[in-house]
Amino acid sequence: WTMVAGGGASVVYADTIADMAGIEDLANYGEYSGGPTTGETKFYAETLFDLMTREKDAQGRGKVLIIGGAIANFTDVAKTFTGIIQAFENYQDKLKEVGVKIYVRRGGPN
Repeated sequence: WTMVAGGGASVVYADTIADMAGIEDLANYGEYSGGPTTGETKFYAETLFDLMTREKDAQGRGKVLIIGGAIANFTDVAKTFTGIIQAFENYQDKLKEVGVKIYVRRGGPN
């Protein structure tokens, strides 16, 4: 499991994953907030995607990416999601190869 999250939602995500799958399946927990630019968000997303796609799961399971929290709610969504989309474009083949499913929790005023 890999997460891009921030704010109060982060705790909910981490607790839910630990309850459902076990904390050993939480591969990366990242929090990124504070009004990042498109370039900063792209760099952060590409770093996560690189780590996430280096090898397939040893047990043959797919991987899950949850995008939510500060990235979705309290930043300039046009900037952050543009960076994430650019990173997806660069990593789309690798993400498919290791079986990544992507979930986006979008809420808040922006």
